[in-house]
Amino acid sequence: MWVLVYIVLEGTNPSAINAYGPGYTFPNMWTCFEAREALGKKVSGNSGYFVPGTQAICIPVVEESI
Repeated sequence: MWVLVYIVLEGTNPSAINAYGPGYTFPNMWTCFEAREALGKKVSGNSGYFVPGTQAICIPVVEESI
């Protein structure tokens, strides 16, 4: 599983959120990277690019057992 994390700097202080909402995961790296490209287009107008002070990364996570 993968999480797309969107990072925004306020000055030099980072804030980060799950770009697709709490608990949302992608089944594999490729779908997460595709979502990152789309988010970049939404934020900057260019696929995969982000305005200064922002960035998004795909992070692999281990599924938690309940």
